[in-house]
Amino acid sequence: MACVAARASFAPSCAPICRRIPSARLPSLSASSPPFHPSRIMVRWEAPPAGWLKLNFDGSVYHDGSGRASIGGAIRDCNGRVLVAFAEPTEHSTVGIVEARALIHGLRLAMGFFRGGLVVEGDDQVLVDLLTGKETQTRIPLAMQEEIIELLEHFSTCQVQHIYREGNQVAHVLCKEAYQRPGVWKSGIVPHAVWEKALDDMHGVAHERICKKKKLR
Repeated sequence: MACVAARASFAPSCAPICRRIPSARLPSLSASSPPFHPSRIMVRWEAPPAGWLKLNFDGSVYHDGSGRASIGGAIRDCNGRVLVAFAEPTEHSTVGIVEARALIHGLRLAMGFFRGGLVVEGDDQVLVDLLTGKETQTRIPLAMQEEIIELLEHFSTCQVQHIYREGNQVAHVLCKEAYQRPGVWKSGIVPHAVWEKALDDMHGVAHERICKKKKLR
């Protein structure tokens, strides 16, 4: 099993497509703050190569005193069709641990019917960097890290990569569905809100993300 970072192998066909759009200068926050330019990028979900599947996962933690947390994810083919989706509440914890739970749950579901090439994509940059060897600091227990690595090894090849939340909307909406309609859906039968986001992804709809960058001196 080969596990590679997002930029390796077939990265151009799988990595999120980001296009920078020039923007006007905004005023600085205060007299002492350096001026900055907003950077607008367009983010879209990309289907995996033919013969591969892609797992998008997400974890949600509420800090409003409700004690709510949830996980969600979807496994799709090279045409963007949802093969399996899941959404369920989970025990309240840190964002890092909840994100890891979502990934573990998604990998277990994928492993149940597929052992080929798998693209794993989430918006938790820290977790992705840990799994691709770019970072050694972790927000999850060693046991969870080892479980994820062991699950990844069940696939013939895997590629773990980061995507901004704007390109991870199917998994994000599934996290919300966990509070209203938890479950596992198969054969393309998913809640309407999830279906709408999946359809946008199939049609290549791009979503704007604004990143603030300080002006270089």
